[in-house]
Amino acid sequence: MSRCVLIIRLGAVGDVVHALPLASAIRDAWPDARIVWAAEPSPSTLLLENPDVDEVLTVDTRAWRRNLPGGGLAVLRRDLRAVRRLGADIAVDAQGLLKSGFIAWASGAPTRVGFEHRACREGMNVLFTTRQAAPPAGPHHVVEKNLRLLEPLGIPVPPPEARRFPLRERPGEGEVAEGFYRREELAARRPLLVVHPGAGWPTKRWAPERFAALGDAWNGATGGGVLLTWGPDEEEIVRQVAAAMRTRAAVAPPTSIREMTALIRRGDVFAGGDTGPLHLAAALGLPCLAIIGPTDPVRNGPWGPGHAVLHQPLACSGCYGRACPDIECLGRIEAPEAARRLLGIWKAHEKYR
Repeated sequence: MSRCVLIIRLGAVGDVVHALPLASAIRDAWPDARIVWAAEPSPSTLLLENPDVDEVLTVDTRAWRRNLPGGGLAVLRRDLRAVRRLGADIAVDAQGLLKSGFIAWASGAPTRVGFEHRACREGMNVLFTTRQAAPPAGPHHVVEKNLRLLEPLGIPVPPPEARRFPLRERPGEGEVAEGFYRREELAARRPLLVVHPGAGWPTKRWAPERFAALGDAWNGATGGGVLLTWGPDEEEIVRQVAAAMRTRAAVAPPTSIREMTALIRRGDVFAGGDTGPLHLAAALGLPCLAIIGPTDPVRNGPWGPGHAVLHQPLACSGCYGRACPDIECLGRIEAPEAARRLLGIWKAHEKYR
């Protein structure tokens, strides 16, 4: 009987993307294993059509916390029963939180792999795991950290060229994206810059007028178009960017994360902050300009070669603060420098394509 491996990386979008090579490495080492991935409802949709994942188990921890004595408790019980029914032999916790550790423990898997105490966001997570992985020494990307979870399983860490980020389209998704491209005449406005100016934290959001200036500079230098994408509660931001631009930008319609992925896939280059769409774009192979504020540019920048990161080092760099009185780290990044770096990665991409 083949072993069952449960991967726990609940969210968010960028975090799920960064754990994809972990599933690929397990699949390559154990091709007959049954691999199940537990994730929150929205980011879980990225795992559909993934050849390295046999089953996606949706775990709604937000619903657990809503009215826990009432409906939340029922959802908690439902999710834990589903986890237990898997009969997992191995649980791999790539999140390092109390809730992810609890899910690993609740699975009943006799082998539960997680991070060492110092590498967990919530140190008590180690109480739920039976084997712990050390993070890489020195500065490292989160993809590298995730792959260290392979070592307690005796699986070698794959070299960079063997790391996969499967993000396959489902039937119909491409047609919807291409229909939007036709309506907006984006196919004729090449090369196309995809800009995502929003972010979950205010401290990750570069000023809309600077994104507008970046889009204008792109159009002026290349003659190409600009597509503005947005997620929940971000529509006003893209409207501000579009209104501040001298040239016309296409504004994406409301999209699910999979629909947004289809739109990004058809672009040529990407610009944005440390947010899920940036990491999707990098995984899809677009050269990316990342404008990084309070997070670590080495850990949280776009994965892989061919990208550019703009980051202003300050005494408080790497604070991961979600609130700041002035957001000086982003305020010091000017649009002309961003345009120069963006055009640089595009020219390099064109040269070697």
